[in-house]
Amino acid sequence: MTEISANSRYFGLPMKVRLRPDGEAESYLPRRLIPAPERYKAFGLKRLSGSERIDDMAAEAFGDPELFWRIADALGLEDPASLLGEEGRPVPLPLPLEVASNGDA
Repeated sequence: MTEISANSRYFGLPMKVRLRPDGEAESYLPRRLIPAPERYKAFGLKRLSGSERIDDMAAEAFGDPELFWRIADALGLEDPASLLGEEGRPVPLPLPLEVASNGDA
């Protein structure tokens, strides 16, 4: 099985196993539900200029571009690319749910 990186949105989800028709076991990750946006608390705010990328915002805010999904989740976005091009839109920079929800993620 593949190790899930700690900065992945799938970190902490249990791997599932199913049997293929040929009898071979196949591992997979279950569907991940986006947490309700109201569970997040912001530590800052970024006003979009219309040209930034969500991974660049994550790199600036969290020190890791692969944490872009935290911003997308806090906004309730299924498609992070839908955030682009919205000049002037205020984007809250969320605390991790482990912090925002007092550890009850």
